[in-house]
Amino acid sequence: MEVMIAISIFAIFASVFVTGQGYNLLDSSTLKDEILLKDICENKINDIITNPPELRDSLTLSKNLSIDEKNPNIEVSVQYKKFYVPDMKKIVGSQDDGANKDVSPQEQMETRLFSLFKTNMEKMIWQVEVSAKNKNNDSSFRLATWLYNTGADVQIGQF
Repeated sequence: MEVMIAISIFAIFASVFVTGQGYNLLDSSTLKDEILLKDICENKINDIITNPPELRDSLTLSKNLSIDEKNPNIEVSVQYKKFYVPDMKKIVGSQDDGANKDVSPQEQMETRLFSLFKTNMEKMIWQVEVSAKNKNNDSSFRLATWLYNTGADVQIGQF
């Protein structure tokens, strides 16, 4: 009887151990894939930061798809987006429809300053998003950062 109890305890322990090892191997494989995709995205972002393209409106039209040179089963896409600053009325929560013509000089100045800020920020700052996707198992990783447009024509002018 004692031998049967010992064998039962050993069988339970062995099945739990083997199941745990199977999950560990599966998690290790998934983690390895995630790290590889993350490294590919980071390298692509670093290449873009060190050698930025000319940031122009045509970059936002479509994603740039390519295959990783070292890993042909990984598809890399790069997408550029312009920075967007919402209207001042939306930021301050104003529901003014333009019917009120009694605007103080300070409000006029704030509106002109904000308009100038909005125009310049939307020219100077861009977002780049890099996605890497493993075509074998459909795992993916996305990474995004901001780019500074050194070629932006910033207008300060009179406000």
